[in-house]
Amino acid sequence: MFAKKLKCIYCGEEYDIPRNGEDPRLNNKLMCPKCVDLHKWIYGSLDVVYDYDEIAEHVDLKKLFDFNFSIDTMWGFKDLLPIWHQPVCLGEGDTPLYTCQRICQELDVSNLYLKYEGANPTGSFKDRESSVCATRALEVGATGVTCISSGNAAGSLAAYASRAGLKCLVFTPSSASPEKMTQIGIFDAELIAVDGILEDVWELINRDPNNVGDDQILKLVSMTYRYYNDCNAALNPYRVEGDKTEAYEIYRSLMEIPDWVVIPTGNGSNLAGIWKGFKEMHDLGVTTKLPKLICVQVKGGDPIAKAFEQKKDVSIRVENPPDSIAEGIVAKDCYDATKALRALRESNGIAVAVDDLEVIEYMELLAGKEGVFVEPTSATTLAAIGKLRETYAIDKSDKIVCVLTGSGLKATKEVMVKCKKEVKPIDKVKKGDYASLVKDIAKVAKKQFPSLQIPVPSGMLGPDASPKTANGGSSKNSTTEGSGNHSK
Repeated sequence: MFAKKLKCIYCGEEYDIPRNGEDPRLNNKLMCPKCVDLHKWIYGSLDVVYDYDEIAEHVDLKKLFDFNFSIDTMWGFKDLLPIWHQPVCLGEGDTPLYTCQRICQELDVSNLYLKYEGANPTGSFKDRESSVCATRALEVGATGVTCISSGNAAGSLAAYASRAGLKCLVFTPSSASPEKMTQIGIFDAELIAVDGILEDVWELINRDPNNVGDDQILKLVSMTYRYYNDCNAALNPYRVEGDKTEAYEIYRSLMEIPDWVVIPTGNGSNLAGIWKGFKEMHDLGVTTKLPKLICVQVKGGDPIAKAFEQKKDVSIRVENPPDSIAEGIVAKDCYDATKALRALRESNGIAVAVDDLEVIEYMELLAGKEGVFVEPTSATTLAAIGKLRETYAIDKSDKIVCVLTGSGLKATKEVMVKCKKEVKPIDKVKKGDYASLVKDIAKVAKKQFPSLQIPVPSGMLGPDASPKTANGGSSKNSTTEGSGNHSK
């Protein structure tokens, strides 16, 4: 393994990564004990450090990053990941990169690509993180894992815990979508739902065990992490290592670095991880260019966007974030903000906030124009492009990759309620009633193809149907070139 140390992003102190445990100085908590006043036990502080000279010497990087070299999961990049043993794997990674044509016209761009993370085993990018975390949990001898999540991370960790034979306890807000809660349950994890938003749950459980002040909360904190390995985003530095493989795959698919990578951002871990992946390729000499990052948050629940605008190094807390259809990223605080803000500034990036109306518009547009159904959080990326094109912050010819973090099947209730897209049958036909079926099909065909004449026997058409001409309808069909190419 080429991962050598865990390094504090605040003070620079380094900690070992033993084969069968963690550095005893960390006291079973993956946080720098010297910087409690900065990370307060709720903000991320450690980063995995590799020996890049050894990697360059011993790993065939030219082969590894060649599109023609077959990689079936993210573990094809195992030499760039921090594990000693056989990974806990469900086939995560190697997700498709779709090219777009029709939606490009709507956004007034020429080169748009969609990195579809909904193709991961549990339907989100979190599977990359969970695979690394579950593997590392086994290496350190843990018997259980835990995390706090708006839903995707919890469902993912539950699946990988099941795969690894680990017990799993997850915490979510009571408002988490039923699809996400169902996924947690089917993997036989234990779920505790707590009233409030994600940050309310997070800050209840992640407290400094040496300075809690309340005996009941102290018992809660100490008990949680006595039995369960901490796999929380931001707090567990191994999660980011899974995220960086998205960058590797984007480069392998395009065989070049895009101008922009657009990322929905909650805690900030995924954005930080993707930047780390691009930086590693650059530092290892695989690429000579770096992309600019676009951080997308929800308007009014955008602590990183506010901090970026005000040139701060930590997120600016929002006390009353709005309810949002993009529940996965609406935030009061962002616990990996320091890493994310550094990544944005190093990349000369942009932070932008979008509202629900924009999210709904582009979620529907993406499904209707490209056949890609994403959860609302993912649609924020397209909404951001729309806003940035209006101000010419990005050029029409720029090569842009949107990271679509999760499948739309994660949020069918939101789609039905807020997008009003529940399918209602135009008719209920009795078995054997072919005449009614023909009438219904003709009615739909007239609606969808108004310029064509429908070759249906006139006796079967309803009274509102136009009579069929003697010479029949046109035999020509209008076709649209498919736009869902899959670059892998």
